[in-house]
Parts: sequence; C-alpha cells; structure tokens
Amino acid sequence: MQFWNELEGQTIDGTYPLRRLVRSEGRSAWFETETSQSTPATISLTEAVTDADEVAERLVAAQNVKHPNLVTITKVGQASIDNTFVVYAVMEHIEQNLSDVLQSQALTTEEGREVAEALVGALTAIHAQGMSHGHVEAASVLATEETVKLRSDCLQTTAASQGDDVAGIGATLFHVFTQRKALTATDAQVNRIPAPFAEIVRNAFARRWTLAQIANALKPGLPPARALPSASAPPSAAARPSAPPRPPAPAPPRFEPSAVKAPERTPPAAPRPASPPIPAANPGTLAPRQPATRRSPLALYAAVAVGVLAILAWLLMRPHAVNAPATTPPTVSQAPVAPPAPVAEAPPASKPSAAVAPPRQHKPAPAVVSPAAAPAVASSGRNVWRVVVYTYRGQTKATDSVAKIVAEHPDLAAAVFNPAGSDVYMVTLGGAMDHNQANAMLEKARREGLPADTYVRNFTQ
Repeated sequence: MQFWNELEGQTIDGTYPLRRLVRSEGRSAWFETETSQSTPATISLTEAVTDADEVAERLVAAQNVKHPNLVTITKVGQASIDNTFVVYAVMEHIEQNLSDVLQSQALTTEEGREVAEALVGALTAIHAQGMSHGHVEAASVLATEETVKLRSDCLQTTAASQGDDVAGIGATLFHVFTQRKALTATDAQVNRIPAPFAEIVRNAFARRWTLAQIANALKPGLPPARALPSASAPPSAAARPSAPPRPPAPAPPRFEPSAVKAPERTPPAAPRPASPPIPAANPGTLAPRQPATRRSPLALYAAVAVGVLAILAWLLMRPHAVNAPATTPPTVSQAPVAPPAPVAEAPPASKPSAAVAPPRQHKPAPAVVSPAAAPAVASSGRNVWRVVVYTYRGQTKATDSVAKIVAEHPDLAAAVFNPAGSDVYMVTLGGAMDHNQANAMLEKARREGLPADTYVRNFTQ
C-alpha cells in the first residue's frame, strides 16, 4: 500500500521516528522505531477515521495482558500524521516472523514444540482475561531476541473467537511442518507430521480439544488423551509391564470422526420398522370394497347399453338438427362472430412465446458487479452498518481497490463509500446492512482472505 510507504522518515507524536516499513495489512502497518532512550522497538499504526476510541480501548486492554510469550505493548496513543488520524501502539522490538521463515524451510520437531508451547501459554493468559486473539496463524508468531511470542495488537475484548484460537493452533502447526496452509490439508499430509503434533493438528483443527488437552499432549511421556493425574503411574515399576494399564490407549479413537458418527446412524434405523404397519392397515380397509368390484361389470354392461341407445337416438335426430339452423338466417349471422376471434388470435399467440427468448441473452449482465450495485443490500432503515476494508484520501485509489476486490471476490459486493461531510473514501463490502448482517459479511470476508483488520462500523444518519 503506497500510503504506508510514504510515511517512512516521519515522526509519530514527536517521539517515535518511523524507520523501515515492516509489514502492512489493510488499514494497519508496522514500522521499525526507537524510544526516547534509543532502544529499538516496533510501532503499530492503525488508521482510525471513525472508530479511534474503540481501537485505542482494545489496545489498552491488550497492554494489560502480561505473559512471557505475548508481545509487550509499552504505550498506546493517538496522533495525526500526513492529514491522517491514527492510533499507535509501541511494542518491543520484533526480529523475525514465522510466516517468512516457512517460505524457505519447515521447522524441526523441537522448534515446532517451542512454537506450540508458546501459543498455548499466550492463549491461556488471553482467555483467562475473557478476551480472544482472533488471528492465530504463522504470520502472528514472532521472534523477539530468544523468545517465541504471539502478536498482541490484534486482541479482541470479547471471548467470541476463543474457539477459533484453539483451531488456529492446529492450522499453525500444520503450516509449521508442511509449509502449507491448513485449508488444503489432507489426512495423508497430517499423518506424516511427527507425534504428538499430528494428533494435536487433527483434534485442534476439528475443535475437539481444549487448550488444556493440547498442553497435556505436549508434555513428554504423557499420552495426549490422559489427564495430569496419570503422573502417579511412573513410581510403580510393576504397573508398566502389566497389560491392564495399557488398554486405555484405545481411548483416542473416541475422537475419530468414525467413532463420533457411528451413534448418529443408529437412530434413523428406528423409524424404518414403523413403516410396515402402515401398509398392513390399508389392505384391511380395501378388503370390504372387493365385493363391490365384482358386481361392477353388470353396471358397466347396463351403462354401455344405455350409451349405445343414446348414440342411435342422436343419429336418428341429427337430420332435423341440421335443418333447424337453416331456417333461421338471422341467428346464423351472429354465431360466426365468436369463432373468428379465437381463430384470428391463435396465430399471434405463438409469436409472444418466441419474443420471450431474447431476455435470456441478457442474463450475463447481472454477473458484472459494479460499485453502484453494492448498496442494493437491504438495511434496517435506522441502524446502518457497513463493513470497512480500506480508507483512502482519494477516490481514484478507492476505486482501483474496489475493482481488484470485485475481480477476485465478486460475491462480497465491494463499493466506494463516502461518508457525508467527509473527504475520505472507504472501500466497503455488502452495502448498508443491519448489525447481524454486517458481522456475517465481516466473517465471510476474513474467510476469503481479506485483511484481518477489516471492521464493522455504524453510519446511522
């Protein structure tokens, strides 16, 4: 994003110089900086046009969470730079990013264990505060001096994403050992991951394990499915050779999909035996009607005879019926008026059916998503919520960004939105929506790979 590159060399709040741009994602970016004591540090900038107080409150809450495996935030503030209002967070110096490392090589078993233990420890501290991370992935795993730490400037003040955090551990470990994203994971690839990480990946990614179970699986000498009280087994030497203690090992199959789905298939078998009694009752009700069908041929013969007599009578009377209209010319002149109408109308009736075909040729037009079509999403009338991806000071950049999103994600209905009385141009998704619709669109956008800092904002007028 050119906007962030243009800030290199400037100073935030008169104290923190912006050195090299480390990373950028949507409306936020990281720069190398230094404190007043010339100590190296990293500063996170978040462009906040309409939600500065909310962003600052979230960063302050993250600053109060302390853990050795969580990046420390030393200061949170707000400033205006280059006519843009930003919220900044000064963090400890970050040396390396796991995502960059995995582009060239996978980690060893010991390095993978270090990453897993760091994630479990940091997330345990975050969840204990009733918060969640929301972005557990390789790009959020950082190295500061000799310690592996988890990014902290993206913490959320709610526990809504705690389940996603646990699943993120499995996805990250799969990436660590295979250098592939977990979205393309296969059973064969997971099985090649060394123990106990294959079991962790399988159960964490499927949301079957908790942080405590993952921590237990990482402890040497303990099976992943057992609890901590099993530590009493080592003192007794006689307990190890005995066969009875090891039968609990088959317990892990309880977490396998086949074992979980088996009980679900038995209930459908119950309603099937109930079907035979239904046809058994119907034959009983049809039995009394069989005698009536045996007598029906007599009635049919009588009906046929009556029909034959009626036809003969009609044929005998037919000559008189033909002569009757001939004696009344005035009525004949009026009768033809009705028949010509349907005869004349019949040929044109087939032509409109052919005219219906051309509209089908125009069906490809709706497939082209334009910014003007985005606001067509229904809103609640009073509460107008929008999903904001980027914010620009010029309309040209915003339009170019929308064109790129529309080309890659036409289902997100990207459009340029200019708030009333503002000189900024926002790239929004889905148009005007209520709060629930906006949150659903936000989750969809993140699943499709849009920036993690995409947010929801109320623009009620």
